Amino acid sequence: MRAPLIAAGLLLSGAPVAAQTARSFDLIVASTTDVHGRLRGWDYYADAPDSARGLARAATIVDSLRRAHPGRVVLVDAGDLLQGNPLTYVSGRRDTVGAHPVIAAMNVMQYDAAAVGNHEFNYGIPRLRAALRQARFPFLAANAEPIGAERQRPRMFAPSRIVVRGGVRIGIVGATTPGAMIWDRENLAGRLRIGDIVPAVRRAVADVRRRGVDVVVVVMHSGLGEQASYDTTASHLPSENVAGRVAHEVPGIDLVVFGHSHKEVADTTINGVLLMQPRNWATSVGVATLSLAREQGRWRVTDKRGTLVRTARQAEQPAVIAAVDRLHQATVAWVNTTLGSTTAAWHGDSSRVTDTPLIDFILEVERKVSGADLASSAAFDLNASLDAGPITIAEVARLYPYDNTLRAIRITGRQLRDYLEFSSRYYRTVGSADAARSLVDPSIPGFNFDIVAGADYVLDLSKPLGQRVTSLTVRGRPVTDGDSFTMALSNYRQSGGGGFAMLQGAPVVYETQEEIRDLLIAEVRARGVLRAADYHTVNWRLAPEGIADAAQRAMRALPFDRTTAPARPAAPGGAGHLGSGRWLRVLGTNDFHGALEPQDLAAEGFMRGGAAALVAALRQARAECVAPACTSIWVDGGDQWQGTPASNFSFGRHVVEVFNRHNLAAAALGNHDLDWGQDTLRARMREARYAILAANVLDSLGRDVDWIPNDTLIDLGTVKVGVVGATSVELMRTQRPSILQGMQAVDPVGPVSARVRDLRRRGAEAVILVTHIGASCDRQTRSVCTGEAVTLAERLTDKVDALIAGHSHQGAVTMVNGVSLTEAWQRGSAIGIIDIPLGGGTPHRELRNVFPDSTRPDSAEAAFVEGIARGVRERFAAPVATLREIIRRGDNGKLGDLVADALRWATGADIAVMNRGGVRTDLNAGPMTYGDVFQVQPFENKLVRITVSGADLLRYLERIGVGTSGFHLSGLIVEIDRQRPEGSRLVRAVLDGGRPIDPARTYTVGMTDFLAEGGDALGLTGRGARTETLGIIDRDALANYLKQLPQPVAPPGGPRLIRR
Repeated sequence: MRAPLIAAGLLLSGAPVAAQTARSFDLIVASTTDVHGRLRGWDYYADAPDSARGLARAATIVDSLRRAHPGRVVLVDAGDLLQGNPLTYVSGRRDTVGAHPVIAAMNVMQYDAAAVGNHEFNYGIPRLRAALRQARFPFLAANAEPIGAERQRPRMFAPSRIVVRGGVRIGIVGATTPGAMIWDRENLAGRLRIGDIVPAVRRAVADVRRRGVDVVVVVMHSGLGEQASYDTTASHLPSENVAGRVAHEVPGIDLVVFGHSHKEVADTTINGVLLMQPRNWATSVGVATLSLAREQGRWRVTDKRGTLVRTARQAEQPAVIAAVDRLHQATVAWVNTTLGSTTAAWHGDSSRVTDTPLIDFILEVERKVSGADLASSAAFDLNASLDAGPITIAEVARLYPYDNTLRAIRITGRQLRDYLEFSSRYYRTVGSADAARSLVDPSIPGFNFDIVAGADYVLDLSKPLGQRVTSLTVRGRPVTDGDSFTMALSNYRQSGGGGFAMLQGAPVVYETQEEIRDLLIAEVRARGVLRAADYHTVNWRLAPEGIADAAQRAMRALPFDRTTAPARPAAPGGAGHLGSGRWLRVLGTNDFHGALEPQDLAAEGFMRGGAAALVAALRQARAECVAPACTSIWVDGGDQWQGTPASNFSFGRHVVEVFNRHNLAAAALGNHDLDWGQDTLRARMREARYAILAANVLDSLGRDVDWIPNDTLIDLGTVKVGVVGATSVELMRTQRPSILQGMQAVDPVGPVSARVRDLRRRGAEAVILVTHIGASCDRQTRSVCTGEAVTLAERLTDKVDALIAGHSHQGAVTMVNGVSLTEAWQRGSAIGIIDIPLGGGTPHRELRNVFPDSTRPDSAEAAFVEGIARGVRERFAAPVATLREIIRRGDNGKLGDLVADALRWATGADIAVMNRGGVRTDLNAGPMTYGDVFQVQPFENKLVRITVSGADLLRYLERIGVGTSGFHLSGLIVEIDRQRPEGSRLVRAVLDGGRPIDPARTYTVGMTDFLAEGGDALGLTGRGARTETLGIIDRDALANYLKQLPQPVAPPGGPRLIRR
């Protein structure tokens, strides 16, 4: 491995299995949250399998944990279980006899406890009590207090539970968000009061500590610390999201598992407390490892670490499938009921940027049923649609997925204006720094952008909040503050949900217990055939002119690691700004890594990228750029060909063929482009009809390397474009010295600035900087962008018009120092688009995801790739081993230890060292092939055996132990205390069998030639050290090692590197 390729999604590392003794062991706390009825791998809206999530898949992971840690696993959930999809609706409203399917599944899985979620109350207290009676585990809520008649009944929720594992007493404390007092006010009124989480948890933790527990786990349905969705002042309710506060303010807690916000947190520590949040919908399982030691008669937690295990493509556990089968079949039958038909498709992908018939259908049904002047609703799911032909319940349920009922209230003209202003918070103010990054504010959920029918209005996003409603009329008359109207809306919104405080106190003039979804179903049945003209009236729009295109692009540029299925626009594009003036459209890719075939890059259950889909996406983006007003160019940020069997077998030649065919103009030199040596790189450069550039790669004397161009000037007919290239100075650390012989990568600022000046002098109207230098932007706010590429843009003395970043495999869209910058993740999964106004003006930037299943892949490229793939499949399909469970990479992952074991076995050495970055992907449970091994180690490093003195070995272990490079060991246990003085930080270095390393003896160390030459700062040198190159390829060593192990293969046990 030559460089640590950073995964585009969240890096997950498996929890090590520590050696179990009478005085120490690892306690495993497995967790789920916000399951919302996702029990089976089935999408009821699409009537199709869903391989990315489901509690039945999570059960398989839990079973694996219990086999690996018998009697040491605790299983909890952080709430929102009983509502959220058609299955729970059928169970809650239509088929209420018999076992609740969610409870049945959790009983099979043997949950120990669950926090109460606010959605548990949606179907009423009686239905909830019936479900609780079936549960063989408690629902916990320390801050829920019975009131009224409920005081006389058995308490629904205990504050805590104590369980025992291996003699260790574990106290589990639960809590739930107070927001249910607003969202389910009618169901809770006079029955239950939900108070402040923090003091209630403090009391419950103190109580279980007094009762002698050794470990405290808090399970809470509350986000980390996000702003409350309701007005805490007007409602007099405590904060909604306080998990961070609980960890910081409540003493005696070891672990907090939290939910509610539908985010994902793997391993965060606050005040010594580990916090974890698995992904919603049983998309991942949280696995917390609490290492315990018995000291002075008590168990004490000595270490904590967390990881998330994706459920995607895990087998579904048969017992869970059987437990929920009856309700599953009933739900499938219900959602596939045909209600009526439509002659034309109704799409919802643009419903938050323009008036659409799909949302008007909801609004007009609300107005008709309630008799109100106005109606409001949100576009809940931009993937919702009504396809031409039969209309099923599934389609209507996806359009309105919540169990809300219909009400109408009387409001003033002032309240209506304030309502629309508050709704417009979904968008940032045009011209602001934040809006330049993304017009959509990611902190505002889409379901809080409400659309109103019955009023004509304009939202001008160039105006500040509070001044955006620039036109507002009802029945043709301007609205004044004193006007009075009735407005239909959901009970959730009328009760204050979403923080719409201006509605507080508005009198209710209509109320029905019928759910809005049922009203829509009844409308379709009554009509028989739906026609858009019967509902659709254009009554609202966004301003200024053209802003709807920018808004649509902002919604399309979603984060890479999302776990819901991708949005599929009816037609890509939204490039209306290119119709006037002169524009240069820069299409940017980076880190293709030979990904000729699509890949499920983040184990999400859907594919991204691939040459055929990438080519189609490029063609679409080029088609939007129409001559003579617009000219396009495609450039790349490097690391083109190294990383897949289909590419590696031709040493990257097939990638060059694809890029040549589709007119790549220039690329930066990436560190992995050198993996096969300078001769191979030069061969690819001769074949490429595009320039591969690196202005900052010089020879050993500081001169240009004569065969690596600095820049290129491209005449596109209507515009001359200069392109200059640069690569990261990390090249010197991430590539082998023998490959870099006679070369050096220097600070790019000086060389790049000089080339930019020269290109301008030679007539370049626009200059693009292509770099294999990384950037990333914060995934939640996208308002903070960092990285070496950002720093480079800030330091350039001669400005470029566009910067294409690469190397870090992240998503970035930003402007730095007047320079538009994009980085488009990795492996063809996205393209960056920068539109440069050649006559002056504001550039446009976006990332556009590449999904093979939502585009029409290029058939010629698909055939080309299939021909290549067919040729390598036979070899790579050869079976190697069967894995007992998933084995993960990362700092704490056991896959690196397993690879190190293979190195030691193959080299016959006393110990082995493996760099963390050399382990490229996880290994899934079940049968594995040589192709799987290739994905773990694609770089064809050769193995070496180094003989070194014990004294030099001890110095080496201390050096790498206190360093920043990640690594794995085999054959010994090393303990490092980084607080000690240099030379005394190596506390312990013990070989297998317990013998300490003797400074006077010699030892052999196995590693790859990349490490032996100093890669990742893990090179081993010493007086008299002797290196033997063995001619064994690293991945062959791993494959052969796995073959000879007992099957199925289990991950290696025990910690090998202990750092304090």
